[in-house]
Amino acid sequence: MSFIRRYQDVGIDSLALVTISSGSTFSNIPNGTYVDLVSGDEIRVSSGRLTTESIAKGNVRVYVLENSSSRNLGQIGKTTTYLY
Repeated sequence: MSFIRRYQDVGIDSLALVTISSGSTFSNIPNGTYVDLVSGDEIRVSSGRLTTESIAKGNVRVYVLENSSSRNLGQIGKTTTYLY
């Protein structure tokens, strides 16, 4: 299973690519560096396409687009006690 979630707010435009229990290919995405929040793996996208390796059942990968100017990872939700 895989899906894309985009979060936009004033001054925020974040993109998360999520794959669960398998590999996946995401197309028509912005170019840039995507960082997996689980493993720290980095993938540089220059063709609008990102392919993840196959992972074991019950595992997850969450690739988040890195901000090219600040090198910060995009925020994937509103700031709360547990999410900054």
